[in-house]
Amino acid sequence: MSTVADPRARLGALADRPVIRQALELLGSPGSRQAIPTPAAVIDRAAMHRNLVRAATVCREAGVALRPHAKTHKSADVARQQLAAGAVGICVAKVGEAEALYAAGIQDLLITSPIVGARVAARVADLAAAGASVTVTLDHPDNAAALAATARTDIDVLIDVDVGMHRTGVPNPAAALELAAAIEASPRLGLRGVQGYGGLWQHLPDATERRAAVAAGMARLGAAIELLDRHGHDTTIRTGGGTGTLDADLAIGVLNELQPGSYAVLDVQYRVVRGGWLDSLEHALFVSATVINAAQPASLTIDAGLKAFATDADRPGTDLGEYLWYGDEQGLILTGAPDRPRLGAHIELLPPHCDPTVDRYDVIHVVEDDVLVDLWPVHARGRSQ
Repeated sequence: MSTVADPRARLGALADRPVIRQALELLGSPGSRQAIPTPAAVIDRAAMHRNLVRAATVCREAGVALRPHAKTHKSADVARQQLAAGAVGICVAKVGEAEALYAAGIQDLLITSPIVGARVAARVADLAAAGASVTVTLDHPDNAAALAATARTDIDVLIDVDVGMHRTGVPNPAAALELAAAIEASPRLGLRGVQGYGGLWQHLPDATERRAAVAAGMARLGAAIELLDRHGHDTTIRTGGGTGTLDADLAIGVLNELQPGSYAVLDVQYRVVRGGWLDSLEHALFVSATVINAAQPASLTIDAGLKAFATDADRPGTDLGEYLWYGDEQGLILTGAPDRPRLGAHIELLPPHCDPTVDRYDVIHVVEDDVLVDLWPVHARGRSQ
C-alpha cells in the first residue's frame, strides 16, 4: 500500500514505462529504497527539507529574500517545497526551464541567463502573455530591443553585471547605464534592478578566499548600482549569490536577494567547501546503483558509469573504496573488504556535481529512511535552450 497519493497523473507518459511501473509498485513498501531500479537519482526527502528550512531561516533572519535556483533539480515538485519553506520565487537558467516549470505550475520565475536574440525573446513574450510572472536579465541594448519588439505584456528586467567572471553581464558601470536607458525607452519593459553572480566562487575551498572574491565582485556590482541610482534608475532588486558564498553575501550586504541552488541537496564538491552555514547542510541527493559483478577479489563493478553522473567535477563519492570510471554503463569500486556488498546489492553514491547529474534522469526517486515514498518528474530535464 502506497503512503502517498497516486503520482501517476504527475508523471504523465513516464508512468507507462516498464521501469517506472516497477518503481510505482514499490511505493510505501518497507525496504523499497534498496529495490529501486538502477541507476537512479534518489533524494532523501527529510534531509532535503531540513536544508530548505535552514536556508529560508538564514535569509529571513538577515532580512534578505531567498530565490532558489532550480537548475539544481529542474523539478516543480522541489520548487513547490522551496516556496512553501519561504522562497519568494524561483530562478531558472534558461527559457526552456522556465517554460517547463511554468507548465508544471510554478508562476514566479527569474531567468538568470541573459536573453539574446529575437527567437528567444519571442518565447519570453509568450510566457509572459500566458500569465507567467517572468523576470529576465539583459546585458546588451540590442537584446532589450529584441524583447521590446515581441513583448505583448509588461516584462520586468534586471541588468546582468559582470562581477569578474567575464562570462555574461555588462562589462562596466557605463555600459549598465547605457543599457538602463535602452530598457527605460522600450515599451513594455520595466527595469527593476541588477544581477551579479560569481559562479566560480562557490567552490573555492577556503572561506577567506571565497569572501575576498565576493568582496571584489560586489564592489563591481556596487559601482554599477551607484551610477544607476545617481541617474534615477530602479535598483530595488539586487540579486545573485549562491550556496558556497551565502555567508559572505550576507556579511558584505550588497545583495538583497540570494540564488542558492546546490544547498537543497549538495554533492561531492561540497565535501571540501565547508565552514559557516555550509556545515549545517546535509547531503540529500544520491545515485543508487547495483553491484553487477563481484567476481574480482579487489573490486566491484556497478551499473553506474559515465552515463549516470556528471563528469565535470570529482569522481562519485562512496565510503566503500575508490570509484573509477569504467565505461559508459559501468563503474568500478576498488575494495577487497570481507564485508563488502554482494552481487545484486544496492549502494548509493554522492554525485560529483548535482546540477548536471540530475539532468541525466527523467525522475527523482524520493525516499524516507528505507522506504520509497514518491516519484518526482525532472520537468526541465534537457531544457537548456
